[in-house]
Amino acid sequence: MKVLVILSQPPLPEGGAPGRCAIGLLRGLAAHGIEVRALAARQHFAVPGEVPPDLPVEEIEVLPETPGWAARWRRLRQPRGELGRGEFGRLARAAAHEADVVHLEETETAWADDGIATPSLVHIHYLVRRDRRVGPPWSREARDLLELELAERAAIRRHKQLVASSPLVADALRARARHADVIVAPLSLDPSLYEPAPLADPPVAGLIGTGAWPPTRSAVERLLEGVWPGVRRIAPDARLVIAGRGMGFLEGRDLGPGVELLGEVPSSREFLRGLSVLVFPLERGSGMKVKVLESIASGVPVVTTAAGAEGIEPNGGIIVEAGDEELAAATARLLVDPVERRERGDMARVTFERLYSPKPATEPLLELYDRLAG
Repeated sequence: MKVLVILSQPPLPEGGAPGRCAIGLLRGLAAHGIEVRALAARQHFAVPGEVPPDLPVEEIEVLPETPGWAARWRRLRQPRGELGRGEFGRLARAAAHEADVVHLEETETAWADDGIATPSLVHIHYLVRRDRRVGPPWSREARDLLELELAERAAIRRHKQLVASSPLVADALRARARHADVIVAPLSLDPSLYEPAPLADPPVAGLIGTGAWPPTRSAVERLLEGVWPGVRRIAPDARLVIAGRGMGFLEGRDLGPGVELLGEVPSSREFLRGLSVLVFPLERGSGMKVKVLESIASGVPVVTTAAGAEGIEPNGGIIVEAGDEELAAATARLLVDPVERRERGDMARVTFERLYSPKPATEPLLELYDRLAG
């Protein structure tokens, strides 16, 4: 079985969330005996770094399209279709002729199979409208949202085989795409990249993410304004650290007692290993949340909402609450009780290895590949 995997960004241990999960995907397929070849776009916003040498990945530089009316027409005809055009699209179509199945990872890659005869599938990580609110129609955010949604619609319409990262996303796809065969295959990470956290004293709570992404920004605001004051009432010495790119909206603000803003950090993995609990009061969003997956891979217990735990099997390593008071109480309890903290951390790591390490997470793809190739 030869599978061509198309990636929107290079698989890097400290890259973007899709790149970190791509490592798990490729290693999982290889563990099942699949002959894998991957093409990864290195776009202008890609994080610097080297692809692990054991991965069969060819990186292709993709430059931004020259602005103008021709580019606008191409984007109308193929929304978010940059990876289906130019040199990347040409190489993807050439490689597809030598494969049994083409695996398109993320909606952004969904135009890369345009015009090929090789059977293909697209893996949809999240749903645009569930992650973002619609802003004023004249705003850039609204225009970006429209283009993302058009790209998502095109990907769903053009493909008969869809893979969802969570049951919630799968149910939505089945409702929208009666013609399609939809399966669930969770995101995966390589556990060898995530050393177990010591969960040492003094304990510290934390959250990491990209502040420019609306769901993350909303979660940070809720944490600071609604949840953390309740934690401090129960545990007056509690500490909270917030890290990630795009957190400039917090600069100059009074973040409250016990809160430290780190901004961008060299390693998200090392940041998570230094936590005692990840606190992620997400209000809306769809698909699996990579920061939650990374936390349980590191043996760090998580306090979050149903949206934050989406796609992850209920387990003792994740506490799911709806209200601010309940989220605060659960967080404070883990900070002051080292025994419960370690027990839940152990359960988190066990669940991750059983379900979301590369081989078990990619197993649902095997039957689909067989049906497509057959």
